[in-house]
Amino acid sequence: MGIGHKYTEEERQFIKDYFCTGHTYLETVKAYNERFDDVMTVSRMKGYAGNHKLVNGRTGRFNKGHVPHNKGKSMLTVGRMAETQFKLGHTPHNTKPLGFERVSKDGYIEVKVREKPENGRKNFEHKHRLIWEQAHGEIPKGHLVIFLDGDKRNFDLDNLALISRAENLEMYRKSLRTGNIELTETGVLIARSYVTSRKRRKQNGRT
Repeated sequence: MGIGHKYTEEERQFIKDYFCTGHTYLETVKAYNERFDDVMTVSRMKGYAGNHKLVNGRTGRFNKGHVPHNKGKSMLTVGRMAETQFKLGHTPHNTKPLGFERVSKDGYIEVKVREKPENGRKNFEHKHRLIWEQAHGEIPKGHLVIFLDGDKRNFDLDNLALISRAENLEMYRKSLRTGNIELTETGVLIARSYVTSRKRRKQNGRT
């Protein structure tokens, strides 16, 4: 899936019809890649599903006939464990569905994209990062996505920019962030120039 990929109506309908009928992320990715001769990844599929509020209806329960490895064994409970354990089939009242959005303490919109943390990634991820990755691919390590006009509710791709953490620090130091997209874009270029110049000086043994 190349940079700037925009889904066609056929691709969007295929993902919706296939994923929402109970298939896993991995199954959907494999079917999508075979159908469209493309390179969808599981992480992008999760981001797409979260952004479009798609759920596959899977409960996470074992299928009928499955024999657990610990069948016939008693579960050890000690102390207050017996009092606080959930009953069989119980779902916490505050469980949120995939695609659920919330506002973080920093004012960012977060989307629930997985039922439990995996590979060090939390259940919720920033919506603007998901939108960026959906269009451009995985965000490189050491980089972040910013809102050029400073509005954390403006998710238009033209308002999102990928910058390094060093560039972001330089923009704060030199007050290069504004409420104007064009001016902030210029600020990004200035910060990038300072960072590049500093790297060159270090490479030449100068401070």
